[in-house]
Amino acid sequence: MKKILALMFCIVFMICGNLLILSSCTDDDDDDIIINTGEDLSAYFDPTLSTGTIEFTDSILNLEHFERIIPLGQINPPGHSFPTDHIYFVLSGSARPVYAPTGGKVLYIEESGMYGDGAIRIGVTSTMAYYLGHVFVSEGLQVGDTVVAGTQIATSGNTVCVDFGVLNKNINNGFLSQKHPASTIYGDKPLSYYTEPLRTELYALVKPPQPSEDPSYVYNEEVTDGEFALDETGTLCGNWFIEGCFNEGGWYEWEDTLAFGYDVYYPDQIRIGSGKCSNAFAIKNEDNLIRPENVSMASGVVAYYLYNANNTSKGLPTVARIGLMMVQMLSDSRIKLEIFDDTTSISREFTSASLYYVR
Repeated sequence: MKKILALMFCIVFMICGNLLILSSCTDDDDDDIIINTGEDLSAYFDPTLSTGTIEFTDSILNLEHFERIIPLGQINPPGHSFPTDHIYFVLSGSARPVYAPTGGKVLYIEESGMYGDGAIRIGVTSTMAYYLGHVFVSEGLQVGDTVVAGTQIATSGNTVCVDFGVLNKNINNGFLSQKHPASTIYGDKPLSYYTEPLRTELYALVKPPQPSEDPSYVYNEEVTDGEFALDETGTLCGNWFIEGCFNEGGWYEWEDTLAFGYDVYYPDQIRIGSGKCSNAFAIKNEDNLIRPENVSMASGVVAYYLYNANNTSKGLPTVARIGLMMVQMLSDSRIKLEIFDDTTSISREFTSASLYYVR
């Protein structure tokens, strides 16, 4: 029955559009099932390393080998219906050398994932590490080896981006559910750990693709690191899971996830991600819909008019409305939600196809 509901839920939204560049940039180990922090942390942190913090001195790619950076918080279902806990370096070519941004000890190597490339995780201190995804790790490099800042440790993989994430066991991201992988629970802001002047140079490359219809457009929203930890108690904002989705050990699937957040480049533009759908949803600000952080139990049933977030320019939808979402907060940690194939109504009553989400 759950699979039937899932099919009904999103079949109307399988609408062809211009896919975002991120359609091939999901993490290999996140594409199917991810687990909570009950997982073994020895591949994330090495307690034998010294204490301290990370300091990045080298770019992971030559500046001429990538076009721009996608910051934290990209919502890109079905694989990343939650805001991403890592950033992306968007390549300007293929087979680019990938460098260690700082020295450390190799904690984990993935040889080949879904896209045929891999990943590497490197511990820097006893509580901090970084990882690079969608790469071919250099031949001969093994777990336990020490790498030096600025040395080539991989080559870019089979997608148009290289993933870059930081893990920091010293911080609390404030997620209202602990049913997240360690990369999310301990996720941090990679670019903030760069030394100057490189940090400023990299921040300048945090920008969207140039709008084809406006070649003179200059992006000036001043986004730097981005945000991925958006949970706010008593509001819609942040991450949700379908009620009853957790299997033994805390496992869950992407299709059971939902997030209310914002566009990474235009933080005033609402984005909604559902793992049951093939694209994120954009909202038009002129519709004057209530923002997720302002929705509470007192708001009652709230409507969102849905647009395909793959078809936007400067953060704004450019094509016709594709649906209607009705949502209601039943408590601080439980909501009721339904998506309708309805492009004209301003509201609808819930039906038996509605779903319940918790956190």
